[in-house]
Amino acid sequence: MFIGNFLIHNINPLDPPFKPIPIEGSKELNPNYQEKPSILILDGQQRLSSFFYALYAPDFPLRNASNPYAFFISIQALLDDDIENSVSSRSKAYREYKSLILENGEFDFEKLLEQRLIPMTFLSKDFSDIWYENYQDHFEKEESKKVRSYVKNVLEYKALTLDVPVNEKAENIAVLFERINRTGIKLSIFDLLVARLYKFLNLRSVWEKAYDDSENIKKYVLYNKRETQIAYYFIQALVLSNGKSIKARDMLGVDDSIINESNWNDLVEKMESNVLQRLLDINEYGIARVDKWLPYSPMLVPYSAFFLKGDYNISKINKWYWASVFSERYAGSVESKISKDYREVQSWFTNDEKIPEVIADFRNSLDKTFKLIDKVNAGNSVYKGVFNLLFINDAKDFYEDDKIKFSRKDLDDHHIFPKAFLDSKGIKDNVNSILNRTLIHNTTNRSISKKSPASYIQVMTGKLGGEIFTKELLKKHFISSDMYSIMKEVKEATLPEVVEEKFNHFLSMRDELIKEAIQAKI
Repeated sequence: MFIGNFLIHNINPLDPPFKPIPIEGSKELNPNYQEKPSILILDGQQRLSSFFYALYAPDFPLRNASNPYAFFISIQALLDDDIENSVSSRSKAYREYKSLILENGEFDFEKLLEQRLIPMTFLSKDFSDIWYENYQDHFEKEESKKVRSYVKNVLEYKALTLDVPVNEKAENIAVLFERINRTGIKLSIFDLLVARLYKFLNLRSVWEKAYDDSENIKKYVLYNKRETQIAYYFIQALVLSNGKSIKARDMLGVDDSIINESNWNDLVEKMESNVLQRLLDINEYGIARVDKWLPYSPMLVPYSAFFLKGDYNISKINKWYWASVFSERYAGSVESKISKDYREVQSWFTNDEKIPEVIADFRNSLDKTFKLIDKVNAGNSVYKGVFNLLFINDAKDFYEDDKIKFSRKDLDDHHIFPKAFLDSKGIKDNVNSILNRTLIHNTTNRSISKKSPASYIQVMTGKLGGEIFTKELLKKHFISSDMYSIMKEVKEATLPEVVEEKFNHFLSMRDELIKEAIQAKI
């Protein structure tokens, strides 16, 4: 079976360009192991780790398994030319494996012959001797020849290796490595930086410590500290604030003049106590839940860099932030946009005339080409941005008079004109638009369900203690008194064409109110 090429790098064992990491299990099986490799495996580590596990059966479990496994070759499958089923595995914790082992820990050849098995570990030893001493006499000459020919194919397999020149620069190797991994399980630039900078700073270790010790970093990263892009964003912000390029190739050339213990500690302190503390302030940015209402993760890079650089203007930063959110600026490739925004906002801090392009363009488009009506995707930054404004507005639940920002896990994305009600009137257009959506408790949403706006408005008024309180509550949801009147007029018995007219009128009025709120932000 084709197993692909291996990319290797012959090195000076006393001065490796990257931190050597041994094939997993080799330290446990080799008591004389020394970390002085003459070869680094740049591409093929996972394949070689798999081969090592199969051939040496170290006593630790595979990923997502609770027990170690051993692998066996079926002699009968080889004799039947059934290559697909020629290898099987057995858990070392189970009886079917233990029954093959003698008290001294060696394999019981009587049992192996009975089940016609060859432990894969025999291929790591002198297989010919093992075969002739223990298996040969139990098979016909042609059978023995066939089995040994299959094993010979494995033992004499020629794997092609490509060798990186000995004196190649480490950053060039890292770039090559990253390109190769684009077609497989890709190593991130952060992973490559970990390897690149190991002589100066154990980047992964200090990142995991920062995560463990910092509440705001935990809130922002959420679940998995080892598989998050946020660690790389931290480094990008640091590099950007030092006036350097954050393109992948340039990042791999960054040295310890920027990424060192002192700068890292300063970065973590500022991210925890200033940057994330501010960004996670629900009253300022309305990000009640990072996983659900954060418009764009990469915006953390320029946002953080402004604070790391110092001498910032928070009012101008916020204008850049909201213009970026509502213009969907960071929806595609972002590195060039990050660098451009950082330079332009920095210039704007000291010169009011140098308005960043993203802000100038969005201000110009807000009254001309900007549309909310077509925003129906909950993953869209404009969609999330509107909900951010609802949190900032201190919007309350329709029935419980409870601020939605205090009920972050129990909220539903609610149709103001309920979808089922509009369906019953044959209305399909713009039903899911952000202009017909807001946030309320999921219990309230279920209660409103198929009701007409007039029906649930009546329930609201009874629960909240009067029309004045209902109107005030709805204003927080960008629903004015005139829009409230429209909702009161739409009842179960209202004719479909009248419902459609009033629904469209409601949407156009809400469009104006939300745009006014966006205008105020930029």
